[in-house]
Amino acid sequence: MQADAELLEMVRRGEPAGASALFERYSGPILRFTTRMLGNETEAEEITQDVFLKMISRVEQYDGRAAVSSWLFAIAANACRDRFRSKAYRGSIPLDAISESADPHEDAESVLLGDERRRLVRKALNTLSDEQREALILARYHGLPYSEIARTLSISEGAVKTRIFRAMETLKGVFSQGGRSCRAAI
Repeated sequence: MQADAELLEMVRRGEPAGASALFERYSGPILRFTTRMLGNETEAEEITQDVFLKMISRVEQYDGRAAVSSWLFAIAANACRDRFRSKAYRGSIPLDAISESADPHEDAESVLLGDERRRLVRKALNTLSDEQREALILARYHGLPYSEIARTLSISEGAVKTRIFRAMETLKGVFSQGGRSCRAAI
């Protein structure tokens, strides 16, 4: 398997195979991120495609200081922020639009409980500021270390820690009102 930097170098040289390989590798994670950010899968698919078009058209802007994946997540985060700003998007996020597949080996009761828990988590995530939500999603759902999140969002590591701490405090408050544990749900 080729390294991301090698694939991006192929993109720089105009070789479609590099862009295709990066799309195959990162389109799923970027789509999950944008779907969680926007709460609308159709909009998220559009932004995900735009991320890879921007990767191709702006390949010369990549300076190698961060991982290629961080650069792609940064493009996606900026595109989500632009979408929020351009449409006053915040008030119209249909959280039920996020689809998550159930394990086919689970019984019906487990599936229903899992669906309910995911619905509650989506609703709770919507109570966070955009900045808190994007940092938390990158950390919890995509497993990025704080240093990578900081580079992705162009903020300090301390700011990442603060955003995630405040997000968790907000979520604890949301879940304690309903008698549920935040850490178990997220």
